[in-house]
Amino acid sequence: MVRGVREERELIHRLDSLGFAVLRAPASGSRTKLDRPDILAGRKGFVLAIEVKTSRKKTFYVRKESVEQLIRFSDRFGAKPYLAIKFKHTGLDWFLVKPENLVKTGKGFKVSLNDLKMKGESLESLVTKSLTEYL
Repeated sequence: MVRGVREERELIHRLDSLGFAVLRAPASGSRTKLDRPDILAGRKGFVLAIEVKTSRKKTFYVRKESVEQLIRFSDRFGAKPYLAIKFKHTGLDWFLVKPENLVKTGKGFKVSLNDLKMKGESLESLVTKSLTEYL
C-alpha cells in the first residue's frame, strides 16, 4: 500500500462518521503540479480542504510549497484549509491545524506535538462548534 493511504482512509472514515461527505484525491500534493489537497470534506455547506500528515517524531516539518498549494486550492474552491496531523505511537487522535498556526522555518513550516495540543482542534470540534463559527 502506498505510504499514507492507510492514514488517509482512517481519517476519511472518521470524518464520514461525523456526518461529512468525504472525497479522497489520489495523486494529490507533491506528486502533481495541480493544487490538490489529500481530502475534501463537506457538511451542510461547510467545506474543508485537508492535507494529511503523520509523523513518528515529536515535531513535524512541512514544505512551504505543500502549504501554499493547500491555501491556493482552498481559496479557489471556497474551502477552509487544514492540515490533519497524527503523531504516531502517542496514543493521541488526529489534530487539525490551520496553516496560519504553523511555525515558519527556513524552508517551510513546523508544528510540534505541544503546539498542536494548544493550537490544534479535534475532529469532533468540527461538529460540536456552530458551523457559523467557521464561515
